[in-house]
Amino acid sequence: MDKTELLELITKFNTKDEQFTVSTETTSWKAHREAETLTDPALFPLLQEIIEEHGGKKKDQREIRDAAYFIFGRLMQAAFDERSCAFFLQRLGVETDQYVLCSMLDRVYDWWRPAGKTIPVSLDISNILTLAKDDRNTVRYSAIRALGACPREESRNLLLYYLRQEDEKAYQYEIYYASIAMQGIGEPADIPFLKRFLKSRRPDIKMTAQYAIQFIQERNCR
Repeated sequence: MDKTELLELITKFNTKDEQFTVSTETTSWKAHREAETLTDPALFPLLQEIIEEHGGKKKDQREIRDAAYFIFGRLMQAAFDERSCAFFLQRLGVETDQYVLCSMLDRVYDWWRPAGKTIPVSLDISNILTLAKDDRNTVRYSAIRALGACPREESRNLLLYYLRQEDEKAYQYEIYYASIAMQGIGEPADIPFLKRFLKSRRPDIKMTAQYAIQFIQERNCR
């Protein structure tokens, strides 16, 4: 696939069909599924060019970048490349639209689950750590969850900050997503901070804490 073909695929991402019976018939749905089959790492530099060439704030420019990020993230699952990953992480500090940021952070989360990959410790994740404290709820939650793909001490420390909060009602979503992230990067020393939620009256918090403890224990028994 060359750059022209890639741009054509991205255009299909943003095509709004006027008539369709089910979503699986739409041009956009089919384009997303096609993107998920891509495995050629040679597409990374082409995607970077497209992202940088469409850096404007207008809706059409933003939509092109968003589609390119989706393809970038899916391709990363099939053909992980450290240099390309660094570019993606750097772009998290450039984008300002909350919907684009959440979509990008969801791609990072996908590298760990279900793909089972994590970000090498040599790469800078400071943008994710910053976004995990963002004032916008949706961005903050997505970034907290994305830390599950970032196994390092600073990630765990930030997750523990949320798990230590006494006001479970005020921090219920932060606790929920921090527990999900701990399923991927938690250590035995983190288990005591998760155990307190086994008595939570909120089923989702209790369940994610249970899974986090289970995954941590299983990882450390291998």
